[in-house]
Amino acid sequence: MNRKTLACPCCDNAVLRHIRHGKVYWFCTHCRQEIPILGIERTPVEASISEAIALGQPSVKA
Repeated sequence: MNRKTLACPCCDNAVLRHIRHGKVYWFCTHCRQEIPILGIERTPVEASISEAIALGQPSVKA
């Protein structure tokens, strides 16, 4: 599996990918900043999570 480590633009430490309220973003654990992901399309799983949240469904089957 090829994993590319992304760096925080503020401190250059590794960032973690998070999903909250149907939105995907990067989070830096060092400076504790949320970094938005710009210019990408959502994956099918992210789209189904967003739809489930919008419809008020308690869980999503993947």
